[in-house]
Amino acid sequence: MARQENGSVMENGSATHNEFSNWMGELPDRLRSESLKNIAIPGSHDSFSFFLDCQSPVSSGSPDTVRNLVAVFGDAAKKIVHNWSVTQSLNFKQQLDLGIRYFDFRISRCPGKEGFYFVHGLHGLQVSNGLREINDWLNEHPREVVIIDFNHLYCMQEKHDQLISCIEGAFSSKLCPEMDLEAVTLNVLCDEGWQVITIYHDETSVKHPNIWQGRSIHSVWPNTTEAPKMVNILNAHHTRGRPQDKFYVSQGVLTPTGTTILQHIGSNLKDVLATAAIRNTKFFLKDKAIGPKGINIVIADFVEMEQYVESVLALNLKG
Repeated sequence: MARQENGSVMENGSATHNEFSNWMGELPDRLRSESLKNIAIPGSHDSFSFFLDCQSPVSSGSPDTVRNLVAVFGDAAKKIVHNWSVTQSLNFKQQLDLGIRYFDFRISRCPGKEGFYFVHGLHGLQVSNGLREINDWLNEHPREVVIIDFNHLYCMQEKHDQLISCIEGAFSSKLCPEMDLEAVTLNVLCDEGWQVITIYHDETSVKHPNIWQGRSIHSVWPNTTEAPKMVNILNAHHTRGRPQDKFYVSQGVLTPTGTTILQHIGSNLKDVLATAAIRNTKFFLKDKAIGPKGINIVIADFVEMEQYVESVLALNLKG
């Protein structure tokens, strides 16, 4: 184990779960007065997938490879689906304690059940329970802000207003209304008591001024199993220049194909792809900076590994 300057303990390159629980509140005023789009923010990919129910049906949005696997091998195949769908080990509170401030959500209805559920291959927690956990944490950390991106919405069938009501009920006055992103600074958010920016990728959000529309964020998905190719894609988009009126997400993730899963049928995403993805994401970040043309949100799988959060936050201290 190695002890860091701030006194936290690192074990096997992984951060303890409360290392950066107040990092936004502790930023210097020059950064707290900067637009949130110009600050480096660590996020998690498929943030909710620390729990997926092997007894649940295959979820909407799953690729044909997953559906065919379960159709042929039945419930025995769901363990394989689980191994390749879990992208996080830490629950929401642990991620927040670690410093994660962007959550990537996929939501669906679950056949035969009421309410809304997180989904990735299988169904996970009920959304209302997850939002409650995040809100409870925010109550204890009034100077911290989270961005929640509802970017995959399945089987909603005119239920968008109901889900948005669930979001509004969970966070109430903490919700930041959609506004000019240049004016969204940590100091402004703190002064107003706004701790949650919710981005919702459906036109229903237009009717809800405290919910941001999907057009307010741009996300680069490399969609590859090869780490060097991932870095090249992220670099190409970074060099090309980012939209100035949006949040900007660099996805430091590797995505398995059906062939990947079949070649490693007894393994899992973490062992086969995630470690290489994080190490190469850190390589991608090494020569980057923050600012209008710089790094904003970076997401990864298994965010506790390889000092990932520390590497993203270090960009805020450059210069």
